[in-house]
Amino acid sequence: MTFRFSAKFVATAVATFFAACAFAYSVTDAQGTRFDFEKPPRCATVVPAITQNIFAIGAGEYLLANSRYCDFPEEAKRKIKIGGYIDPDYEKIVSLKPDIFILPATADSRVARRLEKLGIKCFVLHGEGIANISADVRMLGKLFDLGKSAEKIAADFDDAVKPVNSGGGRRAFFMFGKMAAGRGTFAGNLLTACGLANCADKIGRPWAEVPREFVLAANPEIIFAECESEKSRAETERFFRTDPVWRTTAAVKNSRICFVPRDTVIVPSVRVAEALKIMRAFLLKN
Repeated sequence: MTFRFSAKFVATAVATFFAACAFAYSVTDAQGTRFDFEKPPRCATVVPAITQNIFAIGAGEYLLANSRYCDFPEEAKRKIKIGGYIDPDYEKIVSLKPDIFILPATADSRVARRLEKLGIKCFVLHGEGIANISADVRMLGKLFDLGKSAEKIAADFDDAVKPVNSGGGRRAFFMFGKMAAGRGTFAGNLLTACGLANCADKIGRPWAEVPREFVLAANPEIIFAECESEKSRAETERFFRTDPVWRTTAAVKNSRICFVPRDTVIVPSVRVAEALKIMRAFLLKN
């Protein structure tokens, strides 16, 4: 009896050991959902910022597919395309059988709900905000078992975006076309990181088309504007200098308009540190 008991005990212990080893590591996403992995998961996403951060930490090999808008870095263009955030190709996604689908936390969870119904697990990162960029990088590092490289990227980013007072508290807008980046947006956070007062914060919405009377009252001293090309830069500058309201602002009168390349600031990834460098260099001269 003793021998039988011992053999059964050993068999149970061995089975328990191998069951525990079946999952090499666990990761909890931003919503508190725990995921167990034997190895780094094959993933897909329709969010350019996520694609950029995945490549930034060296996890590009695990990315099966991304959106038609994911064009940085160059390798991202060669991934299978599965639509966009508002029109994912669910049939193609299912056929690829990714281990997880990575999405940001947003108020609109329709994509996640649809994918879950199709049997695809969604790993959710944080919402918008410059502080969440490095948090997402660290989370992706855990997800793909690349914690060391992810920590370096995240730490370098945190150091790059530490607030400095180069702006001296001056009033500023960050314009994307006719839309201003307000409180809580990553672009608005860049103004704060420069020591500037974001005029758009008083509008009370993250993104808003600025009313003309608001521009007059705010009278920005600095204007940052994204531009895609030299042509769009010239067109935007012409707008500010000829518009009957914008041309009266201190920023336009004193030629304090800084143009930031669209590809560095349109996506909330670690690349926004490049935009911040451009902004601070402009402020040092102006």
